[in-house]
Amino acid sequence: MQKRNTMKNSALILILLLLSVSCAPTAAPMGEVRRGALSAQDRAQADAYYHFIKGDILEREGEFEEAFGEYEKAYQLDPRSAELALALSSLYIRSGRIEDATTFARRAAELAPDKTQALLLLAGIHTGKKRHAEAIDLYRKVITLNPSLEDAYIYLGSLYASLKRYDEAVATFHALEKVNPSSLMVPYYLGRIYAEQQKFTEALAEFKRAATLRDDFEPAYTSMGLVYEIQGKPDEAIEAYKKAVAANPHNPETRQRLAQVYIQQNALNDALEQFKRLTAMDPGNSDARVKMGLIYVEKKEYAKAVEAFKVAGAALPKDVKIKHYLGSTLLALERYDEALAEYRGVLELSPGDTDAVLQIAYIFTQQNKAKDAIPFLQKAVADQPGKPDLYLYLAGAHMQLDQYQEAAGVLKKGIDMAPDRDDLLFNLAVAYEKLGQRDDLIATLKKTLEVNPNHADALNYLGYTYAEKGEKLDEAVTLIKKALLLKPDNGYILDSLAWAHYQKGMTAEALEVMKKAIKLVPDDPVMREHYGDIYLKFPDRSKAREQWLKSLEMDPKNRKLREKFSAAGFGDPDKLLKDVRPAKKKKNAKKKNKKGQR
Repeated sequence: MQKRNTMKNSALILILLLLSVSCAPTAAPMGEVRRGALSAQDRAQADAYYHFIKGDILEREGEFEEAFGEYEKAYQLDPRSAELALALSSLYIRSGRIEDATTFARRAAELAPDKTQALLLLAGIHTGKKRHAEAIDLYRKVITLNPSLEDAYIYLGSLYASLKRYDEAVATFHALEKVNPSSLMVPYYLGRIYAEQQKFTEALAEFKRAATLRDDFEPAYTSMGLVYEIQGKPDEAIEAYKKAVAANPHNPETRQRLAQVYIQQNALNDALEQFKRLTAMDPGNSDARVKMGLIYVEKKEYAKAVEAFKVAGAALPKDVKIKHYLGSTLLALERYDEALAEYRGVLELSPGDTDAVLQIAYIFTQQNKAKDAIPFLQKAVADQPGKPDLYLYLAGAHMQLDQYQEAAGVLKKGIDMAPDRDDLLFNLAVAYEKLGQRDDLIATLKKTLEVNPNHADALNYLGYTYAEKGEKLDEAVTLIKKALLLKPDNGYILDSLAWAHYQKGMTAEALEVMKKAIKLVPDDPVMREHYGDIYLKFPDRSKAREQWLKSLEMDPKNRKLREKFSAAGFGDPDKLLKDVRPAKKKKNAKKKNKKGQR
């Protein structure tokens, strides 16, 4: 400080001299001005101070290169100024020139060995370069020179903690507490050290002590929240984060943590409120926008989700994940053209994105454009032959067009590449059933169950295949019951079990099971036909007539049932159904193989 005062005095002399020159009468000759009033040393110090001040201003304005120039000029004029050496060291650190920073920090320390600022700066450089022993020695020296300097204890204690020398770290902060009993930093840093050691009880006690010392100390509450999260105490974490937010409403990181815990607790409205506040604080916070969109999706508020994803996507037009979120949300709204545009955008950014390919294929099928899906998927398979899902979707498109032979060929290729994919095997079995290749159907279902013994649909499908022909009925019942254990509330599997009982002549058991199945799936024509078949074995045949008629209302083209209906003496179904329109299929409902999806 004495050096700076000397420089200031010299500058004042220079300014007075300049003023005396400017105020001299215009008629007076220049020779009369007393230029020798300043010594060479004073003038050098005055000039050095001028360049120092100019450099300081430039540094504050972020003009580092120009600031370097001014500081270096000042240092050349006054090379024994510790303050100038320190300024140069600090600027070199900010510019990432650590070796130069080290040189000038050492010079500053040599010039003013009793000045702690230079020693702290040099210790910090040593810490960054992992010269921990040198850094520790310097911090200790600073504490010896100025025992009340809190920063030195904090830096030293934190360095010990980073080296996992926890006992020394704790001792350092206790030493600070003796010097300054009311120090807020002591309990705060002790809490952090205990938390790092997973001594969570001690950590919480220290953080609470810090909050007692100052009830608006946000870091204490935030740290408490983090510890409570680690302990699996979300309610306590929420309360701690709420206090942190109250202490500092403008900290986005704390609000983000609070929102995340709300999400974990499924408190979606509370989480949404925090994300709204985050976007109000920073409209460009795309992460918060995305989280809002995901919450809206979870709440099935798809239109709001679309808007949130669109805002985020506008800010990050090349973010593939956001495009996926937006595309899937548009699919939920059945806005297929817009969804298609998003997924095409994904493929422009990431041509190998399999999920985007599959979603585009799905959109084609929903728009009844399976013909368009096939060449698209064929190209995808050619480009990415190692992706089993592509074979599955391509086969699905063929099956939607009743091209079962082509579907079987695609699935076989997929199985050759991925023989353990039970979904490929199962769908090949479905294709064989459609082709009337019963032996291949049974063999493929068995192979599916070898790969996955708990494949409920394969168990049911195989059991029903046996029951339908009245063969291996005991095995059929065993298979279907196992499927039912895996999917206990599946109406189609219950129908299969009812039909197996029926084939075994166990009509009472069949009827009880069938009643449960119809409650679960009331609009399936095949199940209604089975229901009628079972009722036909009972004295009250009117119930059989009622169920068959309901089946024909759903599927008037069922010739075999029409013939059966007439043969049973229930009348002419054409006359009974002349005013009945076939039940409309639900829009975009997926076709199901009744045996496979029971």
